Amino acid sequence: MARPEYEGPLLSKQVPGGSLSTQAGRSCGWPAVTGWGKILFEFDEELHLFEPGTLTIPPHVEEEIPDVGGFFIAWATQDLRPDQARELEAAVNGRRCSNGWFPLESLDNIGSRGFWRGPLTYLARITAKDPVLVQNWASNGLHGEAKSRIDATANHLLFQQGHAAAATWAMAVRPQALLNPTLLGEALYRSWEEGISTLRTKDIAKAVRRWNR
Repeated sequence: MARPEYEGPLLSKQVPGGSLSTQAGRSCGWPAVTGWGKILFEFDEELHLFEPGTLTIPPHVEEEIPDVGGFFIAWATQDLRPDQARELEAAVNGRRCSNGWFPLESLDNIGSRGFWRGPLTYLARITAKDPVLVQNWASNGLHGEAKSRIDATANHLLFQQGHAAAATWAMAVRPQALLNPTLLGEALYRSWEEGISTLRTKDIAKAVRRWNR
């Protein structure tokens, strides 16, 4: 999976009080149609940027952002023998990061030729749109440098710490935007469902058999 380079640090020095003087949007009162089903009025938004480090996922985010590893395991193991299912589950869970979530970076070395590279190729396929979905949600309504900063760091976290970490950081950085994790979770789930609709579980079984040769 091709991954945009993270040219960090992308976070500016904080002003006193812990917030940043970055302003986003135009003047108050100009309506903007968002890509997430709502019409909002743009306003001057102060971004509370900070170096994310290793993030702890709060319960309200954990509840709304689906786990792609669990999603893939539930679908992919349907036609597998118990021993094959355990093997696939171990392969997925073995790539999780310390917070328990699935980082897309762990799929960087997975090829795109289906069974020739093993069943995790299919996981790489169904998550191919995730960076765009996460960035569009995280920077919705922003422009210019502010959008670039949010996009870059959210994408970096997606690859390093998983979907929930990217959402956690974006919500903390943009408290005025009232980002809704439910909308992101639903968009991700729809995308994964669309991805598996083009695949067959029996292809996973073939991939597992060839994996062990």
